[in-house]
Amino acid sequence: MTTLAGFAVARRPRSLPRQNPGRRARAFSKQQIIDAIHAWQTEHEECPKMIDWEPARARRLGQEWRAERFERGHWPSAKVVCGQFGSFNAAISAAGLTPQRTPSRQRPNLSGPEAIITAFLEWTRRYGDVPTMADWDPSRARRLGQEWRTARYHQDDWPSAASVRFHFGTFAKAAEAAGLIPRSPGVHHDARQAERLSNRLAASRASRPPASGPEQLAAQVRAVAHARGSQDPVAVHAALVDLAGTALAWAEAFSAE
Repeated sequence: MTTLAGFAVARRPRSLPRQNPGRRARAFSKQQIIDAIHAWQTEHEECPKMIDWEPARARRLGQEWRAERFERGHWPSAKVVCGQFGSFNAAISAAGLTPQRTPSRQRPNLSGPEAIITAFLEWTRRYGDVPTMADWDPSRARRLGQEWRTARYHQDDWPSAASVRFHFGTFAKAAEAAGLIPRSPGVHHDARQAERLSNRLAASRASRPPASGPEQLAAQVRAVAHARGSQDPVAVHAALVDLAGTALAWAEAFSAE
């Protein structure tokens, strides 16, 4: 029986640490550090981890996006925070927040914005609509009591919500860059049937083969049958989208003859 192949977003090789001579260290009082922690919480919807304010370490671990996010603002360094409070977690606690544990599994940053576009199209191919922020932010999903989103996210290697925000600013802009219709805030799932259909068609066009004909179409029909045999609704949906893409490619080739 056919099962759906795993997905892994394209990531770039680990980069070497680099210096940033143009930025000078600045002094922060305890209150200014607490204010900075609250500002980070508001901007990024999570309290900072120590690695977030250690750009050199973030780069050594291949997390360029963390370093660049830190350098876009005026944040105290982890060293400054520890000097004022004794430890980074003590500063987080002093701000009235719960310290977050840095994930033990570190991954390099994405290869670029095109990797997110590919991931948006693949997610739509599998699940029938564009991802939401909660789909790619496990912490947010847990706060909403939607553990099933967290489990689905960790089944494969998808971009993080932070990476989407870094490259595109919002999920809506990322969806538009992928040729998809973004979700409108507050619109119920059932009211988006036309948009979801349009997104499926866009995903099918992205997955279509370079050349198509009766043999490719027959093979895709068999793939749908195999996916049904696996009793995996996600695999069935993806196979049907691929079938539509193959049929569209053949229709375009046939009309051009």
